[in-house]
Amino acid sequence: MHTLIAQLPDQCREAWAAGQRWALPDSLRRPSRVVVVGMGGSAIGAEVVSSIAARLSTVPVTIVRGYTPPPTDADTLVIATSYSGETEETLEAFQRTLVEPSMHLAMTTGGRLARLGDSLGYDVFGFEFSGPPRAAIGWGVFPLMAILQRLGALPLETSAVEATFAELDQCAADWGIDVPLEDNAAKQIATALHGRIPVIVGSEMLEVAARRWAGQMSENAKQWALHVALPEMNHNLIVGLAAPAIAREALHGVILDSRAVHERTRLRVQLTADAMNTAAIPHHELMIGGTHPLDSVLRACYLGDWVSLYLAMLNEVNPTPVPAVDQLKIALNGHRH
Repeated sequence: MHTLIAQLPDQCREAWAAGQRWALPDSLRRPSRVVVVGMGGSAIGAEVVSSIAARLSTVPVTIVRGYTPPPTDADTLVIATSYSGETEETLEAFQRTLVEPSMHLAMTTGGRLARLGDSLGYDVFGFEFSGPPRAAIGWGVFPLMAILQRLGALPLETSAVEATFAELDQCAADWGIDVPLEDNAAKQIATALHGRIPVIVGSEMLEVAARRWAGQMSENAKQWALHVALPEMNHNLIVGLAAPAIAREALHGVILDSRAVHERTRLRVQLTADAMNTAAIPHHELMIGGTHPLDSVLRACYLGDWVSLYLAMLNEVNPTPVPAVDQLKIALNGHRH
């Protein structure tokens, strides 16, 4: 897992290049909206793209996690993203859309999703990757982003993408395993979170990064982790920060902030931190670098990857296998519908 995380900048470059050179099929044109069906590590990259599109594009990108897709029409691009090509929810949701006159695309390494493309009439973007789905976030983000850019659905400058790669290179150098604790923000955060339940607060488009943090901590560090969003939590959760009393002993907040978010949300970050102080909830306020949404979101996600690795070490668990997920899939296979 350490190697996969350390190699993420190169993975992102490879994935972007693959998306740029892929021969766009004639069946695809600029959509009025994009619906992506996916789960877990296969969906998080699409959610990053959705967050960026919400800032830059008039074409909305909606993520469906589950069995039931929304109604679609001829101007909708429906994309199934499944690393294995065998994700139960994704296969069912995607096949339900095939009766509609929508544009259809699958993104996968293989499985049924790849095999059924010709017979069911949809195009397949295939890729190869050796590792678990959550470690393939570069393949989840950049081919999709490249395809939408080429279709005219995402006005993203290539220079912004290349600048993001350079920032990720620097992050890998700053947070890598050979950087000692006193100079390594990721190790310091993991140390503070050890033995507690992290509550990751994502400001605006950094909500997807907060989700990524929580998912990585659950899968890599094998523990509870939760995510919430700003400004939404200022309208509900902030009321209950101090109760029950065990919250002060069990929780640790991490607030993700960026200069790319609205100035009023940045004020809310400080006020939320003040409220956590009043409630005696320990927390970190993290200023994520970058001014472009893509840069900020990817840096925030990448920091969470490193923190989850170090938290796995502190928890003395192997970050790579996910036996609970495997056991659940076996149980589900015994109850086919």
